[in-house]
Amino acid sequence: MNISSRLTALRYKWTYNSLLYLNKNNSKTKKYQEEGLKLLEGKVDKLPQEMAFRPKFITQSSCVKVFDKLYLFISKSNLKKPPSEKFDSFFHEIGHWLHFPQMPPVSECKEIWKNADTEKIKNDVSEYAIGKNDGREFVAEVFKGLVKGIKYDEYIMNLYRSLKGPNVRF
Repeated sequence: MNISSRLTALRYKWTYNSLLYLNKNNSKTKKYQEEGLKLLEGKVDKLPQEMAFRPKFITQSSCVKVFDKLYLFISKSNLKKPPSEKFDSFFHEIGHWLHFPQMPPVSECKEIWKNADTEKIKNDVSEYAIGKNDGREFVAEVFKGLVKGIKYDEYIMNLYRSLKGPNVRF
C-alpha cells in the first residue's frame, strides 16, 4: 500500500467517522435510516449497521470501497424528497454496499458489460444504469427497482445475475 492510498483511506475514514459523530443524535436521520432499513428488512440477507449522512447541499449519495472497508454516505437532501423518491438513493447505495463484496473482478465486469444492450437498459431500467462501463450502476439501479417492486424481463435479470447482483427476496 503506497502513501497516496493510505492517505485516501485515512481521509475516507476521518470523513465517515466525523459525519457519524455529527449526526449521532439527529432524530431526522435516525428516523430516515430506520424507515429505509425497515423497507429492506426480509428482502436481503444483510443490512448495514451504520451510514454517514452528508449535509443536504452535497446532494450526491455514494458507497465507496477503500481496500476492505465500505463507506456508505447518504445525502440529507433525500429526507425532503416526495415519498415515491425518498428512498431511491438509499436503495441504490445499499445495492452498491451489497454488491461490492461479491462483485466479479472489474475486468470480468467490463467484459460482460461490453456486450450489454445499453439502449434496452436505458429504456427498461434507467439512463443512470448505463453510466459506467462495468455494470456497477446497472446493478445498483436494478437492485433499487427490485426492492421497489419493479419486475424486469429475463434479459435484464440474466445480466444482473451475471454481474453478481445481490439477491432480493419478494
